[in-house]
Amino acid sequence: MAILKDSVIIPLNRQLFIQKEGVLTKEDLIIETDGEYLLFEKGEHIIVKNNDCCRGIKVTIKTKE
Repeated sequence: MAILKDSVIIPLNRQLFIQKEGVLTKEDLIIETDGEYLLFEKGEHIIVKNNDCCRGIKVTIKTKE
């Protein structure tokens, strides 16, 4: 299990872009967070969007292995 991002704050209504490396997909990720988020793929990126109504969220992203 590799950590891609550790304790990153995503501000209200903002997105975090993760560059796809090799055959990485959103199903390969483990997302640990303290709020609501949306996870989707677009082009060469996997995007984690803060979907919490009122605050920033802290996110840790790991890969499954």
